[in-house]
Order: sequence, then C-alpha cells, then structure tokens
Amino acid sequence: MSDILESLFTGTFGGVIIMTLVSAAVIFFLRVLYGPRGVLRDPKWDESNRRIRRQEAEERERRLKEWQERGERDEH
Repeated sequence: MSDILESLFTGTFGGVIIMTLVSAAVIFFLRVLYGPRGVLRDPKWDESNRRIRRQEAEERERRLKEWQERGERDEH
C-alpha cells in the first residue's frame, strides 16, 4: 500500500491526479458557498443583476423597434 501511495505522490501522472482532485474540491467548495442558492451569496448583488438585465432587455427591445420602424419607412 505504501508503494502505491509513494508512486502516486512522486509520479508525474499521480501529480496530475492529485492536482485535479484538489482543484475539483476547491471548485465544489466555492460553488457551494457562492454558486446559485449559495450559503454566502449576497441577495443585494442578485437584485442588482436582475435590475441590470431588465434594463438591458428593455434597451434591446427599444433599439429593435427603432430599427424595425426605420426599415418600414425605407421600404415605402
């Protein structure tokens, strides 16, 4: 068993496996804390993001309507 663990820590492929496992653990931990429905997620930021997305959608709709109206005027 100790030979297997030693080869895991000293070998090149073993280092990649360990690095992948540590990275996956960190990613999972951060996702639990700050991801969707995360424990430490700030509701103020979520509301701010929703407001900004709504404003951007309204702006896109306004520009689309202007573009369509310009196209209709050019056809006539």
